[in-house]
Amino acid sequence: MTKGRIIALISGLAIIAFSIAILNANRAERSGSVADELVEATEVLPENEGKLVMVAGTPALADGGVVVDQEAGLQVENAVYYSRMPYQLVYVEKERKIVVDEGEDKQSPVDDVVEYERYVVSDWIPATADRESVITNSGVKYENPQAVNLKAYHASGDLYIGGFEVSAADVYEYLVTENRGFTPEELLASCGEYVQKSGLDFWVDENQYGHGMLSDGNEIGSVHVTFSYETLEGAKPVTVIGRQRGSQLVLEEDDLVSEAEQVQAGLIAKEAFLESITAEDASSRKIGIGGIVLGAVLAVLAIVWDKLFYRKK
Repeated sequence: MTKGRIIALISGLAIIAFSIAILNANRAERSGSVADELVEATEVLPENEGKLVMVAGTPALADGGVVVDQEAGLQVENAVYYSRMPYQLVYVEKERKIVVDEGEDKQSPVDDVVEYERYVVSDWIPATADRESVITNSGVKYENPQAVNLKAYHASGDLYIGGFEVSAADVYEYLVTENRGFTPEELLASCGEYVQKSGLDFWVDENQYGHGMLSDGNEIGSVHVTFSYETLEGAKPVTVIGRQRGSQLVLEEDDLVSEAEQVQAGLIAKEAFLESITAEDASSRKIGIGGIVLGAVLAVLAIVWDKLFYRKK
């Protein structure tokens, strides 16, 4: 290895070590700020608006978790999520890899000779989604139907921990849910007006899960409207840290708490949380000091090596 490369390597390691030291030193300052700003709460209070709030409890749905789809004439209870999704069957162009020659090493793809082939298939996409009006492949033209003006509808029940509304997505891993749908009979009884307004010749069919859906066929241009929802069957205790915005606890990027610290399993008190991050900060200080020492040693080695090199010359 040449002198220049060795010095470059040592200098690079020194820079990395100093960078680690700086990053960890910055992190070590936060525990005091969290202790001052973090508010442990069980209810929404006006004086905590915009503050960093910590709430612990078991997520529960308010008002029976009722979600109403007025356009389709449907209503569900105990719902974490509800979805009405129209799909349309259209042509889409895809690409696949074909191995022409496996090369000398048959066990590894490193020296494979490959080609890429574009091909056209029919696929279900959201009914309002953009699509290519005409696809030409291998001299064949595939004409797509125009998008259908049937909008999707997604909603969720109001999920609370204590007096705070939280997003189901934020605490989803702590929820026990079950996927459900409607029977064909339920859709026949409730969706008549929706079918009439759609202007399509819908009938009730079943999807691959045995749930009722609306369909006008299975040819290119056909539309399926699927209905599904998730019910809350149970929940695990959880602690959430976020900013109070009205009655909501909003999880957003924050300098004081990391993403992993915003939602934690179990019921954690503020004192226990502060102890955990204080221990982390103490560890960060040690790493920072170690990084500084390591960086300084590497820098000195670089200087000494440089001097020895010139002496030999």
